[in-house]
Order: sequence, then structure tokens, then C-alpha cells
Amino acid sequence: MVQFKNKTFIGALAVVVAALFWSLDGTFLRPHLSSVSPTLVVFLEHSLGFIILWPFLFIYRAELKKITKKQWGTIFWVALFGGALGTTFFTKALFLTGFVDVSVVILLQKFQPIFAILLSAIILKERFPLKFYIYATLALIGGYFVTFKDPSSINFGSATFMIAVFSLLAAFSWGSSTTFGKYSLKNINYGLLSALRFGFTVLIMLIPAIRYFSTLSSIESSVWKTLIIIVFTSGAMAMYFYYYGLKKIPASLATLCELAWPVSAVIFDYFFNHNILSSTQIIGAVVLIITVSLATRLNKTKIISGVVLAGKNNSEKTGARTANLDISLAKNLAKGLYSCKVDLNGIVYRGLLYYGFNSLINKDSLEVHLLEFNGNLYGKNITAVTERYLRFPKKFKSVEKLSKQIKKDLAQSFNE
Repeated sequence: MVQFKNKTFIGALAVVVAALFWSLDGTFLRPHLSSVSPTLVVFLEHSLGFIILWPFLFIYRAELKKITKKQWGTIFWVALFGGALGTTFFTKALFLTGFVDVSVVILLQKFQPIFAILLSAIILKERFPLKFYIYATLALIGGYFVTFKDPSSINFGSATFMIAVFSLLAAFSWGSSTTFGKYSLKNINYGLLSALRFGFTVLIMLIPAIRYFSTLSSIESSVWKTLIIIVFTSGAMAMYFYYYGLKKIPASLATLCELAWPVSAVIFDYFFNHNILSSTQIIGAVVLIITVSLATRLNKTKIISGVVLAGKNNSEKTGARTANLDISLAKNLAKGLYSCKVDLNGIVYRGLLYYGFNSLINKDSLEVHLLEFNGNLYGKNITAVTERYLRFPKKFKSVEKLSKQIKKDLAQSFNE
């Protein structure tokens, strides 16, 4: 239990540090790069970052053989969307503001977890409680008021509208990168993933950046200094901290820790650029941050620890043995089926946790199934740590249909 908490704290702290670096980037560092094309900026900062990170390719070269074809695909996605497209869209949005509405661009990045969760639902077949979709709708309304100081009149061809478009494209790109970044870290070192991400991004940005190579000689020394500072703060260093943290905590918790980004960015924007949000934008920002936080918390890791209770041997009817827990332990847990990790006497097993209506007893129950475990659990204390929300609770008219669903859930868990 203590090990879980320490690991979570250290991982969360690393993500917060990365978020603070990103706040400094948008409000203080990136404005000094406005004389250079956004495309060239992205290419140069990733090229310099890769120079710092490439030793990880040598140090962890043995792990390169462990990367599956599917993982290579997700790493490329992370580089394309998280590195190339996300950073380019973000830089374009900042440059369009003239660094007057920097807070707007950064606040709209809080749509990242919304996009990440929706993408998980579509591609990774994850499911989320109904409240998530309500919160997501309210977040969109909050984002609308954050973007437009006068929400009653919108010019779809205006710079403000384009700033919103580029900001949301950056949020989608980085949100999808978070989803696939967690999978990419499955069996490789966080430093190695950082190096691969930067390396692939350099290759991706090489072709669009070539047309600007003729301007390299005219870049001022102050710009080069800023790029180097970015490498050791919001660039390679922040990415190293971020993947270090993401390796230790769920993606859903990481997105909550990233809230340090918009909050600190608004403060930095005030002190560095003397920009203040309008009252309408402040209200929208509060709605956006609260609803995104609530939406993300629905899929936040929950730790449930208790003594296994004696059951009624219903497992014989369904073909899957489960450990029954006191239903009061499910406080603040959304009903449904979760994948989880289960600690039993210091040994960690993969498992499934179900909280919701149980068709066999005709009432709600809290149950845990340990994958690849056949021993007796009655009277023993177990700790279950939820990971992914897999599906909503269901009612079944027959034991046969329930058994069929359980087999489907087990097959999905074994194939993850």
C-alpha cells in the first residue's frame, strides 16, 4: 500500500514539474522565437533535444528489440501528433495572438484529457460513465467563453477564431499522444521513449522545414540561446520528466497533474506579459477547469482494500471465481467493470473489478477476479488498484448470458 502511494506521489510530482516548464515556455520563452517560422522552430527545438537525448538509444539499445510492431506504430503516432503536429499548432496559435492572449491558448489545452478519453473510447474500446459526456459538454461551453471576450459576436475568419482552431488542434494532437504514450511505455524505459519521440519528430519535420534552411544564417544569437534554454526546460527535459511520471501513474491522473500548466500559465502571463483575462473568460476558464477535472476523475485510479467475504458459490454458475468485498468500500467509485492490479500478500496480480448490479443476487455487489490465480481468498486482505474503465454494468436475464459476458471480459483482459 505504501509502495503504491510513494510511486504515485513521485510520478505525479514529475508531471507537475513538466507542466510548470511548459507554462514558462508559452508565456516567457516562446515569444522570443516569433521572428522564426513555426515549422523551423519545431524542427530546431527537437533537433537540439535529440542531441541531448540520443544517448538513451545506446544505453537502452537492448530494449529496442522488445518493441513490438504495434508499439512502433504508437511511438510514431506520439512523434507525429505529440511532437510535430501538436507543437506546430501550438506555436502557430501563440504567434497569431501576438502574445496578447497567451492564457487563452494554454487554457484551451485543457481539452487534452477530453480528446484523450474520447480517443480511448473509439480506438482502445474503453468506456466511461454517462457523467463524463455531461462534463465534456459543459467543458465545451466553458472553452467557448474562454476563447471569445464577446461571445455574442463571432467572426469565423478572424484571428481569434483561427487561434481557437489551432489551439484545439494542438489539444487533440497532444491528447492523443498521451493515450498512445502510456501504451508505448509498456516495456521500455521513459528515457528511451523520449529519445525515440524526438528522433522521429526530427525526421517528420525535416521535409517541411527544408524550405526555411536558407534563413538559418540570419537567426539571431538570442534566438539560439532561447532554443537551448527550451531544450533544458520545457523541451527535452520536460518530456523526460513527463514520461518518467507517466510510467508510474495512470494517464488519467497525469492529466489532472497537468492542471498545473494552465493555472501557473495564467499567473506567469500576468507577470511576464501583463495580460489579464476578461470577466467572461475567467468564468469560462473556471467552468472549463472544473468540468475537465470532474470528467477525468471519473476514470481516476481508485484504491480499494478490504477483507474477502464468504460468498454463495455463484462462481460455479458462471465459470469465474470472484472475491466478494464489502460494498461500502466502493464509495465514490463509478459503477462498471475495471481492469485492475491486485496486491495479495505482497504479490501483485492482474485482475478485474466489478461494481454494480449483480443479476445472480438481484442487487449491487463489489467483486474482484484475480487473473491466473486459483487459490482460496476467503478471509484474506486484498488491495485492488483500478486501471481502465472497461464497460457499464449490465443486467442479464439468464445465467448463460451472464456467463458469456464474463468470458468475453476475461478474454479481453488476457489479450491486453
